[in-house]
Amino acid sequence: MKINRSLGVSTKIQTILNNSNLGLLNSVYPAGLSAGYENPDNSRDRIYTVSGTLQTMLITATMQDKTLKNSVNLHYISHQKSRELETAVLNKNIQEEKQKAHSGPRKAGRPKLFKAGLPKSKASDHSLNTAAYSKARKRVPQALTDQLFDSSIIRNAKNDYSHWFGYKVYIGDGTYVQMQDSTELRKRYAVKHNGTESKGYPQGLLEAITERGTGQVFSYRLSSRHTGELELFYNMMDDLPSQSILLLDDLYNTYETFAKLESQGVKTVVPGKRKRNYTVVEKIEQGDEIVIIKKPETRPNWLPEDAIDLPGEIKLRRIECISPEGKEYVLYTSILDKNIKKEHIINLYFTRWDVEVSIREVKTVMDINILRNGF
Repeated sequence: MKINRSLGVSTKIQTILNNSNLGLLNSVYPAGLSAGYENPDNSRDRIYTVSGTLQTMLITATMQDKTLKNSVNLHYISHQKSRELETAVLNKNIQEEKQKAHSGPRKAGRPKLFKAGLPKSKASDHSLNTAAYSKARKRVPQALTDQLFDSSIIRNAKNDYSHWFGYKVYIGDGTYVQMQDSTELRKRYAVKHNGTESKGYPQGLLEAITERGTGQVFSYRLSSRHTGELELFYNMMDDLPSQSILLLDDLYNTYETFAKLESQGVKTVVPGKRKRNYTVVEKIEQGDEIVIIKKPETRPNWLPEDAIDLPGEIKLRRIECISPEGKEYVLYTSILDKNIKKEHIINLYFTRWDVEVSIREVKTVMDINILRNGF
């Protein structure tokens, strides 16, 4: 496992948290991102702006104390510091204006009044009541959080670990996340057994594609635990760029997954734990063959109605392997280039475990094992 940038980012966030200053988040929060969402209906000046509310949500999500009260306290500190800074700037400007006015000839009429004018939201005292913050969270649009995620992605990262034979390497996997026990979340994420709702906490299925070399989450989807991983993952494949390669576990070893990824110019490597019918068309070397697999006769229930038309057959590479523990297994891959040796593909697949580490960092290092309502 190479050192991931995600761990460094997590550490930087923890440093911000230790300083207990919400304003420091501005150093990593994209400037101007929320501009188009502030008071779209020309409503009154608010203490809880869209940007300030979202930043408070971000900070709270990565803290052990995720209560509304703690969020309001964090925002209060930021509000007070912001007021002090703006007041200092205004007073400085007033002093400069006074000096400039007194240095010239005296004008007729009443002397100009020099007074610091803070916006009402800054001049007003910040209430510690949680009701206003709860309402403010509901005003944060989903589109803004999507933009924030998109703007945080490192584009075109290239290092000795991010690429492999010219392919950008991605890794996919799914995990379950626990949520707060609220009425709203139970409606969407309740856990059921034989149609009966469990008394346990609501849970969601988080499907993620991470980027090898940075560890960042490149794409994700969140749904009910009762949504199948393959169903949730199918549309995520659209996010991947061509000339990339995706490492997956045996769950994703399906004809439909191979077909869609190949149509997008994306290669993949998956283990073949289940028995699959195939026809050998070429032997590259011992334990390394080009095979053809036929389109299944039945359509899987998870495949969307608008899915691409599947080809009648697919050509794959079948590689026989032996694990470090001496266990025999098989890899299937759409990489047919004979210049890429099977040892290279086997070594590449060993790094699939990186996604487990990346997800662990997101869930534990950033302390978001439990997703909170409103974020």
